[in-house]
Amino acid sequence: MNTGRLNFAENEKGNVAMIAALTIIPIVAIAGFAIDFQVTTTQKARVQQAVDSAVLAATKSMQDGKDQAYTLKEANDYFTGILNQPNNSGLTCSKIQLTYIEDTEELEGFATCEQRTTLSNVVGIKKLDFTVSSAATYGIGKLEIAFVFDVSGSMSSSSRMTNLKVAAKEAVNTLLPVDGYPGDPEDVRLAMVSYDTMVNAGPYFKAVTNKDPVRTEIYKGPIYEKTTCKKQNKSGTCTEWNYGIKEHNATRTFNISSTCVWEREGTERYTDRGPAAGRWLGSVSAKFDPYTETWSTDNGTSLWCNYDLPVPLTYNRDDLLNFINKMTPRGNTAGHIGTAWGWYLVSPEFNNVWPAGSKALPYDEPDATKVVIMMSDGEYNQIRPGSGNPNSATQARAICDEMKKKEIVIYTVAFSAPTAGQQVLAYCASNPAFAFKPSNGQELTEAYKAIARSISDLRISR
Repeated sequence: MNTGRLNFAENEKGNVAMIAALTIIPIVAIAGFAIDFQVTTTQKARVQQAVDSAVLAATKSMQDGKDQAYTLKEANDYFTGILNQPNNSGLTCSKIQLTYIEDTEELEGFATCEQRTTLSNVVGIKKLDFTVSSAATYGIGKLEIAFVFDVSGSMSSSSRMTNLKVAAKEAVNTLLPVDGYPGDPEDVRLAMVSYDTMVNAGPYFKAVTNKDPVRTEIYKGPIYEKTTCKKQNKSGTCTEWNYGIKEHNATRTFNISSTCVWEREGTERYTDRGPAAGRWLGSVSAKFDPYTETWSTDNGTSLWCNYDLPVPLTYNRDDLLNFINKMTPRGNTAGHIGTAWGWYLVSPEFNNVWPAGSKALPYDEPDATKVVIMMSDGEYNQIRPGSGNPNSATQARAICDEMKKKEIVIYTVAFSAPTAGQQVLAYCASNPAFAFKPSNGQELTEAYKAIARSISDLRISR
């Protein structure tokens, strides 16, 4: 009887061991497949990046007029170059295949790959296959790009203005090559504006202010003169006077000749609504003091801002390069005014201001991109004196918020700018990668080159 019980116990132990052994196989298979699947997913992401880069390289070649054989070779050179890394263990991919769709000017590329498995071999799964594809438009598309340059007084130090001119010309040469792009030359148009204390609206002054560049301010009313001393200091000098009327119905005039403009005020201050009643931009004004019989302007001792007249959208390289050459530093940093004018230059709402050939495309224009590139070396520190308006940085942020709602792409360049200037420009950039902080001339040139290349790069469409 005891022997039978012992044999039964031994048999039971043998069954448990057998069941455990059989159970381990699927457990190992499931765990192994999970590990191999994760490895394959990681490799697929790397391949996707490589295919994206390869397709973009091919589209660049198409833009440059290269034939399909050359673009295919270019794509595969990029593809193999990116994937030829030490962490490619077990990964094998075919060459990239390209398909050209002439109707939509799209270039499609795909590659098939296999990742060798390790633990999944237990159940006979020796490899995991996947296919990666990408597409980009090789047509140039339509670009409207506004450059906004800070030409305040600080740009006169450390060769900053000289460096800016070199960098800006490089950007123009990249975006508007001397030999041009294939297709319609108006597909890529650039605009430029500079700012310091104000913006010089030049020939567009009346269209945005509803005032004449040469105008007369008139004062009508009494004029006063000192009569008796009201208060003296210890040394006997009069510090406060009593006044009597010197002239009851006086008329005094003051001539202003200026095309400089301040920020827009009122409910439309942060929008791109076209200039009209209630939406005019501010101009230089003068105020008469009847006690001293003197005039003062709202921009201090000078009636003038910089002499750089805005260049609305154009593909004329000479106009753009001439603007760059003429930039001269002076004044303070009204960054919000420059920001607004960058928007105005690419806004269809301002088309009543700009001449034929410079009018902006509608916001919903197919295959069109609007870009504003903002540059400053300082802290936004100037608003219209006595206006009670929010500070320049606050206004700039609000304008940038509204621009982004219109899907305008914003790049920013903080050239040796203080922290406060960097912060507002970083806020305005469409994403952190579009905010540049060069600290010297070489870095500034590289920043503008990078921006120009980024704008020229084609967006992956799927």
